[in-house]
Amino acid sequence: MRPKNHKLETKKHKSGFTLVELLVVITIIAILIALLLPAVQAAREAARRSQCSNNLKQIGLAFHNYHSAYNTFPFGWMLDANVPPPPALNAQVWGTRILAFLEQSALYQQYDSRTPAITQAAAFGHNPTVVAANIAIISTPLSGFVCPSTPGGVRVYDVTLAAAASGFPVDLTWREAASDYIASTGVRGVFANLAYANFPGGAGGNREGVLQAVGRGAFGNSQEASGIAQILDGTANTMLIGERVGGPDIYQKGVAIPRTFMGGMLHGANGGGWGNFLNGEHWLQGSLYDGTQGTNGGPCPINCSSLRGDGYYSFHPGGINVLLADGATRFISETVESFVFASMITRRKGESFSMP
Repeated sequence: MRPKNHKLETKKHKSGFTLVELLVVITIIAILIALLLPAVQAAREAARRSQCSNNLKQIGLAFHNYHSAYNTFPFGWMLDANVPPPPALNAQVWGTRILAFLEQSALYQQYDSRTPAITQAAAFGHNPTVVAANIAIISTPLSGFVCPSTPGGVRVYDVTLAAAASGFPVDLTWREAASDYIASTGVRGVFANLAYANFPGGAGGNREGVLQAVGRGAFGNSQEASGIAQILDGTANTMLIGERVGGPDIYQKGVAIPRTFMGGMLHGANGGGWGNFLNGEHWLQGSLYDGTQGTNGGPCPINCSSLRGDGYYSFHPGGINVLLADGATRFISETVESFVFASMITRRKGESFSMP
């Protein structure tokens, strides 16, 4: 018999995690995050790539609406000395020509196509007020020209085209908004020679793309704009434009070249803006596989260098998006055969190939 006043003593146990259990849970969570993070990043990149492709589709619609209106695609760019008052320089590019068909009619109507958007144009006899207005227009950020995978997003920056690079007696300056898409002008140099090593006639003959430069007056008459009828290789087999990340940076295998390199001469001539006339001139000669410049080009056409003329470039793993002349878009692998990619660029060389 227990004493009446005896009280049973019970031990109270507190519920909770021990230190070991807590460490195990943290470790499991870290492992799950490590496993899920690449999938999340891949999903985000897939969405960005899809948006980039959609940008090109909208640009493709603009090109075809332009063609319906004028029975031709716009020229890549134009230098025209036939505009008053002489001596004068008129510089236009495909990006300004299709504005009205990209739901940017207000910008198109404000843009004076007779006046180059270059600060020094006033010295060539142009109205400085109109020059300033045109520069303001081409420095308007347009998300449809920017791929969301590119670092920096929508970018606006100042450009200096050195006299040594342009051939003009003074440096040319202006402000512009970036474009991650560039004209497909043709193939040349080392890349063309490699691509057509086994093709009858080699790299000679017709190597030009659809969007050509037009020179008038003192600049001659180098090319005229191309329409669907002039794309003899077929619109479904021929590129109009492709991804090539815009300014102000130039990339080599993912690394940005310092803007002070060669005094910024390469950056100023890189044609990185949608209103930059040099964005309409992109004869592909390739680069070396490390992204550096070779002598007259190199074997790598995709994702080695973003220097104008040296390559197409994107921040999508494995390749780039391109817009074909029929309005379709394709993702082209950076391992595509040289002959196939060169054949996609030319419009009337007569190659026979299977689209990748």
